[in-house]
Amino acid sequence: MSAQAVHLPDRARTGIPILDERLQGGFPRPSTLLFFSEKPTEKRLFAEHFAIEGAKGGETCLYVDFYRAPQLARREFTRFGSFPQDRITFVDATSSQLLVPSSEAYHIDDVSDLLEILAVIERAIDERRPSRVIIDSMEFLADRFSKDDVFQGWRRLIDAARRAGSVICLLFINWTYRDRELNTIRAMSDFILEFQSSMRGGIIRNTMRVSQLEAGGIKTNWIPYTFRDFAGVTVYFPRILVTGPFNAGKSTVVQTLSEKAVSIDRMGTTVAFDYGNVNVMGIEAEVFGTPGQERFEFIFKIFAREVNGVLLVVDATRPQDFERARHMLALVGPKLPYVVLANKTDLPGALPSEEIARQMGLAEGTPIVRTVATRGEGVREALLVLAEMIIGVR
Repeated sequence: MSAQAVHLPDRARTGIPILDERLQGGFPRPSTLLFFSEKPTEKRLFAEHFAIEGAKGGETCLYVDFYRAPQLARREFTRFGSFPQDRITFVDATSSQLLVPSSEAYHIDDVSDLLEILAVIERAIDERRPSRVIIDSMEFLADRFSKDDVFQGWRRLIDAARRAGSVICLLFINWTYRDRELNTIRAMSDFILEFQSSMRGGIIRNTMRVSQLEAGGIKTNWIPYTFRDFAGVTVYFPRILVTGPFNAGKSTVVQTLSEKAVSIDRMGTTVAFDYGNVNVMGIEAEVFGTPGQERFEFIFKIFAREVNGVLLVVDATRPQDFERARHMLALVGPKLPYVVLANKTDLPGALPSEEIARQMGLAEGTPIVRTVATRGEGVREALLVLAEMIIGVR
């Protein structure tokens, strides 16, 4: 009998709003997700997040872990906060490796026997009929058995998940396979989630991108992400630049967006920078506001390094400042995603968006969001538009 006690939606949400919206609510069921990287990354973190997101939503998940004992995995899952633990069933593939008995309902007694491994996992899928299946990780099999046998097993697990209507996530680090084998693996997948890690300034940056393999399917840019205790995985932009001419309202934009904000000013005018930490709509960001006067341009150039995107704030009532705004935009480079915030649109004489675009010479399709930063109107919407542009879903 199925362990599910709720009616499942047609899509499996990731819990990352900006991604779920682009996926029209999440990944379709059934579907096959390949979590792929060429070297160790934090893709397991995303897999855990995906499993627990399902559990929190009343779904069931089957987690196959070849490297951790279920007791350890359950303890590590508590980082994500409270969730109904009976919604996650483990296939224990480690106790036999440690020569200890297993207390799990599903356990693999001989990890040197591929047929037994597949039979136990398939039986767990058929009996539990989980909405989400995580296999962590397929390189465990690839390192021990022939490619042909592994590919047959790979297809067998996918078929079992499809019979159960599950979304199956197959984690894989490529150590030995060549392009031909990788193409075979990709051909068995509906979506590929690629993961990368890099070191910048002594800090590890994690990114991922999502590609749908069907013709015309979605493909995102590299999405930076981070992990927060009790919140899980969130999109994270380490540097969003808020800039524009003098007195356009940049500091107010930073303060409106931020949970906490600091500003270095003198006599009411920003003389160095504004800084704020943003956590809205499932997006985390560090925002930096720069002074608009030309004499502070050296500060602007410092903060413009390695920027993810730009919120360009202009006073909609002061077209005489548009040339300065164009100059500031040129300093950060033409390829960087940016959104124009037409601020102070509540004041008399505020120009319409079309006229601002014409006078600034903006490219067709450049987003212009009308804002009243003092009241918070339009500011968060502008950040969401920028986020969509950065990750490539707009």
